[in-house]
Amino acid sequence: MIVRRLRLTVLLSLISVCLLVVQIASFRVAMAQPPVSLELGAPFAGQYVVGQWLPLQVTLRNQGLAAATVTVTATPADSAIQYVRTLRLAGQTQQSLWLYVFLAQPVRAVFVTLAIDGVIVDRQEVALLLRPVERMRAVLGLSPVTSDLFAAGSLQVTNLPDHYLGLSNLSVLAMFDLDAPLLAAQQTALLAWVYNGGHLIIGGGPAAIALQAALPPALHAATITGVAVIDRAPLVALGKSLLNTPLLGVHLAPVTGAQYRGDPEAPAWVEYAVGRGRVTQLAFAPEALADWAGREQFWTALAQPVLLVSTPVGASAQITPWQLQTLTPMLGALPQIAIPAFAEGLTALTWYAVVIVLLALGFWRWRRMVPVVSLLVVALISTIVGLWWANANMAPAYSALQMTLIEVIDGERAQAQTISVMLSAMPRTETMLFTSPVIARPFIIAGSDGSPADGSESFAQMTTQLERQLAPWRTQALWTTAIIPAPAVRATLVVDQGRLRVDVQNDSQYTLRDVFVAYGDQLLFFGTLRPGARSVARWPALLAPAVAGLSLGQLVIKDLQDNGLLLDGNMEKETQIRAALVDAAVAALPTRFDPGPFMLAWLDRDPTVLVQPPIGAVETLFMMRPPIRGQGELSLPVGWLRLDPAGSEATPCLNGQGVQLSGETAEIHLRLPPDLSLLRASAIQVRLSPTDATSNVNLALRAYNWVTGAWDTLVFNPLSTTTITDAEPYLRSGEVRLRLSGGLDRLGCVVATGGVQGVLP
Repeated sequence: MIVRRLRLTVLLSLISVCLLVVQIASFRVAMAQPPVSLELGAPFAGQYVVGQWLPLQVTLRNQGLAAATVTVTATPADSAIQYVRTLRLAGQTQQSLWLYVFLAQPVRAVFVTLAIDGVIVDRQEVALLLRPVERMRAVLGLSPVTSDLFAAGSLQVTNLPDHYLGLSNLSVLAMFDLDAPLLAAQQTALLAWVYNGGHLIIGGGPAAIALQAALPPALHAATITGVAVIDRAPLVALGKSLLNTPLLGVHLAPVTGAQYRGDPEAPAWVEYAVGRGRVTQLAFAPEALADWAGREQFWTALAQPVLLVSTPVGASAQITPWQLQTLTPMLGALPQIAIPAFAEGLTALTWYAVVIVLLALGFWRWRRMVPVVSLLVVALISTIVGLWWANANMAPAYSALQMTLIEVIDGERAQAQTISVMLSAMPRTETMLFTSPVIARPFIIAGSDGSPADGSESFAQMTTQLERQLAPWRTQALWTTAIIPAPAVRATLVVDQGRLRVDVQNDSQYTLRDVFVAYGDQLLFFGTLRPGARSVARWPALLAPAVAGLSLGQLVIKDLQDNGLLLDGNMEKETQIRAALVDAAVAALPTRFDPGPFMLAWLDRDPTVLVQPPIGAVETLFMMRPPIRGQGELSLPVGWLRLDPAGSEATPCLNGQGVQLSGETAEIHLRLPPDLSLLRASAIQVRLSPTDATSNVNLALRAYNWVTGAWDTLVFNPLSTTTITDAEPYLRSGEVRLRLSGGLDRLGCVVATGGVQGVLP
């Protein structure tokens, strides 16, 4: 009987062990096969540029029946900074999203992890390849060349990021074929990318109408009005090879401010400046050049970056790194932390305690217990009340500086970049609330990576709430960017009775302080405009020359000081921040023609955040580019024809105000803003101001005649203004070309400006 029971017990024990093993095995299989799978894609085949954002395309599939909280985290190799996106994924569904990773230094790979309800279930590696920005060209559709000119790959619409930071690696993007419509976010991303310096090439031919319809109106360089036989001369000039076959395409009518290449009745392509970038719209289909011997050289010459900015880590085709570099010296302008007077408070508390103790001992010696107890109770109550009052009224040991630059990219959208600098005397969790989803990264301060003491931190992307862990006495900076609705501010320059009228209307909910309209180094001040206010002023017929060697930001500050608006002796840091914000907004690069016009104003509050920082300094600069509208007679004073450094055979001066001429002859180009490219000149004034010129310098000045193709000699005195009468042949597409010869080496730095009188059709 005992043996039978023992056998039964052993059998049941074996069965239990087997069932337990099966359960453990099935549990491990379930854990090895999570219900959510992760699929990664890199649209540029893992190629990247240091100092830019790497886009990663993430596809999540939930094969289970229940919803799950999914977190995707990307971490560059040898870095502790994490970029995170979290979402709730319903059962039996699939969702695609973009994850952007900032690469501050060369890395070999990015590691991506997938977590479900806080448990990591997958980890993948994306191999990377470092490339120079000049090689980062991509094409939507098939590449028109057999070489690796478009080395960043042939893309499909689904491979196009939904935020302009995802395109920051690219210098050129060609659109020749669309396999699907562009989403609204992709259109905004393209527009912001071009505005910040990108070069967008749009194909022509049979697909031209569909390609143009897929883009926002701000990226339309021309209107398509029919079919034409295209002028082949511009292609031959770039391809260095004859093109005998007739070239058919669409007829392009350039929009205001655009420039055509070739015969105006059948241009080969049209170029249109959008912000700091360019749109090149072709009239012909790329495949029409498939059998042309000069095809490779033509596309190599056409598909060039518009903007190349030097940064500490290399070159960039976007203006953002230069803007951040301009603002970096201002990161140390934090308001001082008001630390409570601990030494004085401790001394007072000590004397208070000594007095209480002496009184208590005296009453105790006289054996009077009631006064002793009463005194101790009063001391306890007064101490508690004093500590409460000190805690409630002490100055917080925390300081913050917030600089926001808002740039309007079209009538509906604006991009906002914010640098937040924070310093705390105690450990602190800073919660930041935004009005629109932002992308964030740490910002470098004086050799520090801006991260907490342990060096690790996560940055949630496309979120309206960020939390920042502040370490004691460690200055930390955060950079955020967002696309926000453009404030309802309108600024226009209108041709009115032979002069320009500047019209500024504030229909937004913000007060505009210290409003300026600027062109080149000339300023027009409008003061303060409250919501609903309008101000109108005429551009002066004669403006005094600006102080040489000052940037536009410094000129703005000087104008405010001269008008008595910056008299406070403690305004030094504020003026430095304001000047740096203006210089970052206008981005006056020495090799770039972009004099404006600009409208600049400071907002009374930051529209990107829900709650203003309670402590510290807040500066919010609003910038837009007013268009020039109207027709009729127009007189532009000296200062409107500005030097084009890119088209001149000269070296920019170190102060950025002119060019350094050398050799026997040198050519310089003067240009009007694109909106005035159709102006027909009746008279032109040219003023050349050499720093080292004297009356005995023997110089000859010639102007290029666009009609005859010859260089006509002008009567010229380097110390006075030269006037060209019957000037229509010398101004074409808003450009005047001048050639100087003589003692150029003795001129020093030459500042060239001009004025124009004529008719705007």
